[in-house]
Amino acid sequence: MKLNASDSLIKTLINNGLEVVFANPGTSEMHLVAAIDHNPQVRPVLGLFEGVVSGAADGYARMSGKAAANLLHLGPGLGNAFANIHNARKANSPMINIVGDHASYHLKHNAPLTSDLDGLSKVSSDWVRRLDDPRNISKLANEAWKNANSPSGRVATMIIPADYAWSDIDIDIEPKTSINNPKSVHCNDIAKAYDLLKKEKSMLFIGGRFLDEKCLKLASHIASVTNCRLVTDTFVPKIRRGAGLPIIEQVPYFAEMAELFLADTQSIVFIGSRPPVSFFAYPDKKSFLSPDSAELFELCSNDDDGISALNELKDLSGSTKIDEKFIQSYIGDVPTSGDLDATTLGPLLAGLMPEDSIVSDEATTSSLLVSPFALQAKPHDWLALCGGSIGQGLPLAVGASLAKPDRPVITLHGDGGAMYTVQALWTQARENLNITNIIFSNRSYEILKIELDRVQAIETGDRAASMFSLDNPPIDWCKLSESMGVPAYNPKTVKEFTDFFNKSINEPGPSLILIFKNNLFLVIIS
Repeated sequence: MKLNASDSLIKTLINNGLEVVFANPGTSEMHLVAAIDHNPQVRPVLGLFEGVVSGAADGYARMSGKAAANLLHLGPGLGNAFANIHNARKANSPMINIVGDHASYHLKHNAPLTSDLDGLSKVSSDWVRRLDDPRNISKLANEAWKNANSPSGRVATMIIPADYAWSDIDIDIEPKTSINNPKSVHCNDIAKAYDLLKKEKSMLFIGGRFLDEKCLKLASHIASVTNCRLVTDTFVPKIRRGAGLPIIEQVPYFAEMAELFLADTQSIVFIGSRPPVSFFAYPDKKSFLSPDSAELFELCSNDDDGISALNELKDLSGSTKIDEKFIQSYIGDVPTSGDLDATTLGPLLAGLMPEDSIVSDEATTSSLLVSPFALQAKPHDWLALCGGSIGQGLPLAVGASLAKPDRPVITLHGDGGAMYTVQALWTQARENLNITNIIFSNRSYEILKIELDRVQAIETGDRAASMFSLDNPPIDWCKLSESMGVPAYNPKTVKEFTDFFNKSINEPGPSLILIFKNNLFLVIIS
């Protein structure tokens, strides 16, 4: 039976479990677009910028546990998607990029959109293959799916020349591929890890895909017997947290605070993470943050069976009950009146968040006003910026909402980072997603003001300050949001915020809540 190669590719991916294609296609991908139209089992989602496409695929993967596909146009399309592909790689999110290229015979002419697509793919992906024959397209799709959905999650990129995509082939699609199981951890390593955790001032450091409720409860059982500290990274792909759930400490962002946080620790066992390092180098400050005298033991990586390792450690501990000191308490007093300010915002939002909310956090400096209180909110999933490249929060929320359409999604975002991928609001409206976007507008790249001082830059003045300012001209977030079909609100009081937030959460479709007040957000770094 004759089958178009593009149809073969899409059918193969659907056969493996593909549900969503995030797309910003061009001429070279038109036959792939037609194939998506021919196969209604897959949902196409348009992004107006490729950074929205890749960020949404990241959010979908974090919440669904499997890859979506991105349909991108040539090297410039992949280049535009790069920043959020980088974030996805740091989060170990499975992702498949389908990148169309010029027809094989057209490349020699060096047309305007010709680029080093293979080179761009290699620096942005964990696995890259260029289709060499249209008859191999189904096999290639299976390989991409298997690599992307490996235990740790990888970015797999397929380069599809346009003439191969439009070819007809006589070969049936490949059967569904198998996914590799995580590697088991040796019993001797489990025993060594447990001996280290029994020592004084020990730490169980968990990260990656081992931060769900099950894993955290296992870790809390271990800590209840060994009295080790439970710690995770500063920014994590997804963590289950909230009142009634286990408490896990996070390494502070700033290097000197992180060094103090880790000081005196004698042994650290890592599961799904590695020894923490500072985000940047600073004059006269350490990059590697663990104490020099501490014994560090990386028990298992994201590719390994960390769940079994935690179960075996729990069995060694003999624990039957989690100590109450490892269980998070509920939020205390929730404001009901007064001004919306730095003292009321955090507890208010924590009190209003519905159970099973999904939070996409890129609030940067303003997150300090919210995140500590949200630990005491009803149980929820928290998604963070693992790769540090701003502009993730709004599109990440798109993907998370598509993966879990019955759960409310809340975005916490600084105004500077949100402008990187503001087009995501349009996709939220187009797909009618239940997302509440909270934009913290201090009209500044506030974190850069802090970093300017921390790197001990020489004395600066107004010209340097202007490079961090978003105040000239000011961005009208409400008008901007409404222009893309997303209703916007600018509450000034606790009651107004409560009314707007509840309305947004309980009604279909997205909305935006702007939080802005001069001098509202003051961050003090000691």
